[in-house]
Amino acid sequence: MRTDISKDTFNRQIDYLRISITDRCNLRCVYCVPAEGVHRFKSTEMLTNMEIVRFVRAASRQGVTKIRITGGEPLLRADILELIESIKELGIRDLAITTNGMALAKMAGPLKKAGLDRVNISMDTMKTDRYRLMTRGGELGRVWEGVEEAERARLYLLKINVVPIRGMNDDEVTDFARLTMEKDWHIRFIELMPVDHCGKWSSEARVKKAELVEKISGVGKFDLFEFRGRGPSRNYRLEGAKGVIGFISPISECFCQWCNRLRLTAQGRIRPCLFSDNEIDIRTPMRSGASDEKLDQLFRQAVRLKPDGHRLRENDSACLPAMSAIGG
Repeated sequence: MRTDISKDTFNRQIDYLRISITDRCNLRCVYCVPAEGVHRFKSTEMLTNMEIVRFVRAASRQGVTKIRITGGEPLLRADILELIESIKELGIRDLAITTNGMALAKMAGPLKKAGLDRVNISMDTMKTDRYRLMTRGGELGRVWEGVEEAERARLYLLKINVVPIRGMNDDEVTDFARLTMEKDWHIRFIELMPVDHCGKWSSEARVKKAELVEKISGVGKFDLFEFRGRGPSRNYRLEGAKGVIGFISPISECFCQWCNRLRLTAQGRIRPCLFSDNEIDIRTPMRSGASDEKLDQLFRQAVRLKPDGHRLRENDSACLPAMSAIGG
């Protein structure tokens, strides 16, 4: 039985859980993974489907209604369809996934049938050679096939995530924006975040929202939606467009005061804030016979530990580990 939505010590409602189900990925994007690769978790270190579903049930009891499955690349997990079906059966209102799209063409229909509501597709460029360079070997054509199949399967609202990087793909910002004129898509420009292998490169290459807005304003009249205080994206629409343009700017325009989420890593640790080192282990208690009441307590503890905001603007040297290790 679900309780009232949990509130943290800053009166934010915590109703959204992001779950990383694997650290594996079939791409090695330049801003996510170092060229030499990263240490991979052992399969025994990662949560099983049963453990994930059990924790989602606990989160649901505490008022979580929105789940996003992430990775690594979540479609690499062999039992992803069973996991989606089991989570949806718990009554989760909004179940989504973030994927690089490489395997989406063959999975979109089965994912929808299993209970998936929406999909976010990471695609940082629409140029084939550049995509191969940025992902270190990815095939852009397969991603476009995945987009088409996601539309056919009615995985709405379809969102495309773009990380603009100065000197690499920022010349395509207006091209992505123009997609919304004919497509009812949500194109989201996500600010480059400081990842440990990037060093100073990440701050020099970061393109702030103001610069992106200036570029896109050259395409046509550009109106801001009224902000409703939910989620990190600040949304706009070009006049006459079918779709939406969003900006997620965790560094230059911090949105922490509206943050409504917790994260669960593939290793079974609750992370109250992406940019915090504080984590609560739930894998060990579950494998040691923890009761449902204990899991509820651990969830509430994570909510209490959620900070008022990250400190990246105050600490230029702060950075994240490889995103695949904590969930994108």
